Amino acid sequence: MMRKGVLFGIGVVIWVLVLLPSGAFSQDTPLRVLIDRDYPPFAYYDDEGRFVGVSVEFWRMWEERTGIPVELLPTEWAKVHSLIQERQADLVDTIFYTPERATYLDYIQPLFRVTSSVYFRKNLNVRSLLDLTPHVVGAKAKDALVNLALSLNPSLQLRLYPNYSDIVLAARRREVDCFLMDDPPANFYLVKYGLLADFSRLPLPAENFLYLATWKGNTKVVELVRAELSKFSEKELHNLLQSYLVTVREYPPWLFRGLLLLAAGISGAISVLAAFNRRLQRLVRQATAQLEHALEGEQMARRRLLEALEVTALLPLLEIEEEAFLSRMLDLALGMIPKAPMGSALLLDDKGRGRIVAVRGHHESLLGFTFEPEELIVKERITVVKDILGPHRKFSSSEKYRKLLEGAQSIAETLLVPLLWKGKFFGQLALDLPEGTQDAFDNGDIALAEQLSRICVACHALREYARKEESFFENLIVALARALEYYDSSTLKHSEVSAEYASRIARHLGLEGQRVKSIRWASLVHDIGKIFIPQSILRKPGSLTPEEYELVKLHPLKGEELLRSVRGLEDVARIVRHHHERFDGLGYPDGLAKEAIPLESRIVAVVDAFEAMTSNRPYRRAMSIAEAIAELQRCAGTQFDPEVVKAASAVVGELVLSSSCSPYGPSPTGAGTISQRDRTT
Repeated sequence: MMRKGVLFGIGVVIWVLVLLPSGAFSQDTPLRVLIDRDYPPFAYYDDEGRFVGVSVEFWRMWEERTGIPVELLPTEWAKVHSLIQERQADLVDTIFYTPERATYLDYIQPLFRVTSSVYFRKNLNVRSLLDLTPHVVGAKAKDALVNLALSLNPSLQLRLYPNYSDIVLAARRREVDCFLMDDPPANFYLVKYGLLADFSRLPLPAENFLYLATWKGNTKVVELVRAELSKFSEKELHNLLQSYLVTVREYPPWLFRGLLLLAAGISGAISVLAAFNRRLQRLVRQATAQLEHALEGEQMARRRLLEALEVTALLPLLEIEEEAFLSRMLDLALGMIPKAPMGSALLLDDKGRGRIVAVRGHHESLLGFTFEPEELIVKERITVVKDILGPHRKFSSSEKYRKLLEGAQSIAETLLVPLLWKGKFFGQLALDLPEGTQDAFDNGDIALAEQLSRICVACHALREYARKEESFFENLIVALARALEYYDSSTLKHSEVSAEYASRIARHLGLEGQRVKSIRWASLVHDIGKIFIPQSILRKPGSLTPEEYELVKLHPLKGEELLRSVRGLEDVARIVRHHHERFDGLGYPDGLAKEAIPLESRIVAVVDAFEAMTSNRPYRRAMSIAEAIAELQRCAGTQFDPEVVKAASAVVGELVLSSSCSPYGPSPTGAGTISQRDRTT
């Protein structure tokens, strides 16, 4: 009898142990979590070899809040699935749901929402996944996007890589010109490897969530994790994600694509003008006198002239038709506000009639549809309209409106973006949310739409003026400088004052003529590459992170890239490229030293630092003029050319003694040294 009792007791113990999964977690038995080793910003190795990211931070918070230890297992994604099926771990972190995976996984709870796209080199004409058929497309092994893409285009030629970073590096080597990727890691690696300006993206028709999951039947872990996740609020998780996305989310692909394409358009405009008038170079001398007239419309010089994205699609600016212009603006709008998957562009004539000239997401039968003035919904301000097709349904018996209602998708909400120039409507963009969507336009979208409106109007103004003016080198330079000022308010007056100082120093050193003019122009636009840098970094109080500083250091190269695309500004581009070189060779981007640095760039470097030190910045107060001169002299021979510093000291002294004191007037008193931030202005 006693033996039977013992056997019964042993059986109970064995039964309990069998039913008890690896989930009696304690200090001795941590929760083992498989995590993708290369999925930034959720999990990745930084430049110092540390494993960091949103998920890493989340599990650290988990340990503190629950007392349950966690062992993270960074693993190549292709190996994760077999390991969890073999029960080598308790959980998989950041995994998408698919019906196939649900056969061997229990999904516990979604943590983060993620969008995905196909990324393609900007010179490719890609409007849908079907356009990718001739190209090799990079993708990550075992990525859920692979099956999604193949379901939309079974003819895709895929090349699989173990990690996301391998895909982007392959794109840099031009092994692939297109790739599939979730947007957060794509932005991260495109920025890291300096490719963000080279690629466009086409959002995939899918939105997914990153889940926690465990092997099928692991009830203990499912219940444990669900219970403990209740200790984390949705807002807390959202803020955690935002803390890692600040740099990349404010660095949207449409911005860089647009900057380069508009620069190409300006170059085309210059070429067209040169073809019509071989006296272009001689007429440049008249540009200063014409400047006030050329820039009379404030919108012409307002911010982000370079953001007109694919305004010309590499066609000469003067030749592009108004319909094509608005079509490009519609693409820009949908890129800026990706929650809107469809929209239309309306061209208004002198009599107030509107004609649909571009549609996205609706049937092409809408092209050419004309509204009489009384039929239009045109607002002077950006407006959100519910059920915009509603008023037209009562006329559904009319052949005209039947065509409209049949061609349009069901629309829940529309963001109307009116386009006015000199008080007159010339067009309107409509961005639509489909019926049944959970999204709605918010204040952030309206703010983006306001920027979009300025971009459209600025480009429209540029087109109007370009048709009238035979020469606009000086106009262009000043417009670019003003665009930068509106983009980064901390540079207000910075460029104009730098140009005045630089011109005087150049003449003091014996330079004259075109060299002085080139220095002046370079000083006006030496920071134009900063339009590539998120405003959150430019206006950040306090020190920059190493990643942010590396991003800032790109601006001389990007400035040169934009300026060199305009024929006739090659010398200005060269000066801009080297204005952050140091006399001792420790500067960037090329590490030039002493006389190897163009004299013009050495002048701009001194002026740039001086003007930055004597201006207030979000991260420090301004120095006095005397303190700034003393700092320049202290850095002569290391950061700056001693002869240029000597000339600058003399010029500033003359200005201080003059009745105007300086181009700024008296500088406020402050203290400090030439910081990392000042060196990147």
